[in-house]
Amino acid sequence: MSATFEEHSDRHVWTLHDHRVTQLVVELGAARLVTWTLHASLDVRLGVPFVVRQADGDDRPADPDEPEQLAPLLTLVGRWLETLTATADGALVLAFSDGTELRIAADPRYEAWQVQGGGALEGLAYVGRPGGGTPW
Repeated sequence: MSATFEEHSDRHVWTLHDHRVTQLVVELGAARLVTWTLHASLDVRLGVPFVVRQADGDDRPADPDEPEQLAPLLTLVGRWLETLTATADGALVLAFSDGTELRIAADPRYEAWQVQGGGALEGLAYVGRPGGGTPW
């Protein structure tokens, strides 16, 4: 099994097993993180400004429209993605093995983020819709 799932009234929490970040893709106006195991993959696309909470508790802004602000994401390549939490108000929190977290809030006008699973995680799909709201 590559993940376990907990459903709460206000959030969905996925605890991932052996999901190492294998790719970081910086696109014009977006960043993508891809994890991979022998049995499953996960593709997370971030399309609006978000916060990188570093292991020491420091928050750093990251805006996909400003690629130089995405430099802290480079440290995530090779790290384990431990949990993925999608909230009922449209936010996404990714927690990594080194204590880093990515926190992406809903955006009033744009699709803030997308999550798509493959292999054993086929069917795992969430979208941070414009204006927020339940992403599942």
